[in-house]
Amino acid sequence: MSKSASLFTCPAIIVCLFLVPLAASAKTVYVDDDAAGANNGSSWADAYYYLQDALMFAAAGDEIRVAQGVYRPDDFVLSRRPNLGRDETFQLINGVTLRGGYAGLGQPDPNARDFNEYETILSGDLNGDDVWDWWWNHPSRYENSYHVVTGNGTDETCTFDGFTVAWGYANGSYGNARGSGMYSANGSPTVANCTFERNLAYESGGGMYVSQSNPTIADCNFYRNVAVNGAGVFNEESSPTITNCNFNENEARYGSWGFGGGVYNYQSNPIIERCIMANNYAEVGGGIACNENSSPTIKNCTISGNLTYQDGGGIYCGASSNPIITNSTIVGNETEEAYVGGIACFGGSAPIITYSDIQGGWPGEGNIDVDPCFADVASGDYHLKSQAGRWEPNEGRWVMDEVTSPCIDAGDPMSPIGLEPFPNGGIVNMGAYGGTVEASKSYFGEPPCETIVAGDVNGDCVIDFRDFCIMALHWMEER
Repeated sequence: MSKSASLFTCPAIIVCLFLVPLAASAKTVYVDDDAAGANNGSSWADAYYYLQDALMFAAAGDEIRVAQGVYRPDDFVLSRRPNLGRDETFQLINGVTLRGGYAGLGQPDPNARDFNEYETILSGDLNGDDVWDWWWNHPSRYENSYHVVTGNGTDETCTFDGFTVAWGYANGSYGNARGSGMYSANGSPTVANCTFERNLAYESGGGMYVSQSNPTIADCNFYRNVAVNGAGVFNEESSPTITNCNFNENEARYGSWGFGGGVYNYQSNPIIERCIMANNYAEVGGGIACNENSSPTIKNCTISGNLTYQDGGGIYCGASSNPIITNSTIVGNETEEAYVGGIACFGGSAPIITYSDIQGGWPGEGNIDVDPCFADVASGDYHLKSQAGRWEPNEGRWVMDEVTSPCIDAGDPMSPIGLEPFPNGGIVNMGAYGGTVEASKSYFGEPPCETIVAGDVNGDCVIDFRDFCIMALHWMEER
């Protein structure tokens, strides 16, 4: 090649380099408060000491793995910005996956992951001195973060998975009175496998506050959170999807008003599916409260043992709120006064309820009013008893009972049976475990069939017209 040709082609190469963007390489980032290496996040040995440092340098495509331990929003060493004290929060980032529950340094397998055994706690207790009680103004909380986690401005590419979020204290004004565990305005992150516990908000959303957002909240626990409204989750002008979540012992109260011990929907239409609302308290709407044209879809849920001072121990509907409820059990909810215990509706509200077990009864196709035969309410086990087989979560095995719940095979015949184990009768069960691998098995009046026979769809060891009907009913159904 001549010198002139070389001079001619070089600028073209340079132009091409400028036209082709350089793709940022996604990386795995490590955080471990026990690490003692370079503190650059490149490995477990050289992990960042503080989660806040990892978030400061995170870019879209990164996955941040956080080892067991306690991490606080005001802990960081690699940024020269001032410490904001109670305004410090773990801000989630689009395109970044944040995962907790790792064993971390010093364990045989640092990448082993178990949310319970290797609990990763994000704590708003900045001084580490909190003592839990229900008192709003306990002095040990005065220095706590207003919001432990913030999801503002995020979308579905943001994932928050496997953390315990605790000790948020939103006792300020306006936004700082909401969302003490997690605050998400105009943000729709994916939140999974998380526990929100012992967070307290003076106004709304003890566990989580959701405003003009559509997050996905899956396989999460909301436990002992406190707020005036929406102690577990407060939805405002939002339509989140909440699936496989447990709401237990959350409390919404302040004077004579406090809506939604588990979930409060205000001008919101969430999907709430396969959730358990148990032992929550509110002045109004112990399990779920709906107000101002809120019409959630509630499917395969168990709402039991909730308590209110006034109306709607299980569900409260006010101001033209019309939830659609199917395949659910709403039993054992009470009020302290002589009000409506199970489902209370006012202000033009008219819920549509079908194929559900409603204590006290409710008009609608397929509804029943019977004892659902829960396994063990006292210990919080809401699996349905079955003579053919019930999943025992504490022992990790199937057991057989002396009775069979009438809620088995009593759901909407047109609902997918999902992952229900064989024999399943071909119709989904009512309650939180309907359509899941832990659904109680169908009983046909004799010991369950031990042999899987081709064509025996319902598992009664007989191939007949009932099998054909079930197959036709669920033809082309997506599993």
